[in-house]
Amino acid sequence: MSAILACGVMTGWGSAVNAAKVQAGSTACVIGCGGVGLNVIQGAALSGAAKVIAIDISRERLEQAKTFGATHTVLASKDDKDFDQVARDIKAINNGRGADYAFECTAVPALGSAPLKLIRSAGTAVQASGIEQRIDFDCELFEWDKIYINPLYGQCNPSRDFPRLYDLYGAGKIKLDELITKTYTLETVAEGFEDMLAGRLAKGVIVIDPEL
Repeated sequence: MSAILACGVMTGWGSAVNAAKVQAGSTACVIGCGGVGLNVIQGAALSGAAKVIAIDISRERLEQAKTFGATHTVLASKDDKDFDQVARDIKAINNGRGADYAFECTAVPALGSAPLKLIRSAGTAVQASGIEQRIDFDCELFEWDKIYINPLYGQCNPSRDFPRLYDLYGAGKIKLDELITKTYTLETVAEGFEDMLAGRLAKGVIVIDPEL
């Protein structure tokens, strides 16, 4: 479990809890429901968000997102490159206004500015996936008073946050075992990379024989 905590869990959960500081009663959107996105969902739900909206192009991932705390889902289309339809769907769910928070969890450079499209004025957009490529922004997306942040590992401090996460896990308030979609051996690790790139996994785990 420590290997999972040290990456996807603290990045996602920490982005919601530490970086964005999701407030109770708010609305949070999560773009991409893989390992990081599912943990953003968990963090937002635990923070008391009234609406946690999962966004993905996979129906299967959206169904899984519900089990991690998503209250609503939006099935995105690859043809909706500017997220115009997704933005309309968010407003329809959220009584005509944008979300308070939106998190990008896909690592797709073209979606780097997408969370800005989904938030209200003075809302917070979080690029949680670690996109490192150059991205061009339409400055109009920042109107008005919107905040865009790119936290490192969810601004988590292991000595502070790992005990918190383990306590939440022990109390049954955060899912960790359920994140593991499939396990692999060193002999089948290539299959694991294929599954990851194809979007079949929340988390894949390589099990190494301790006698090796």
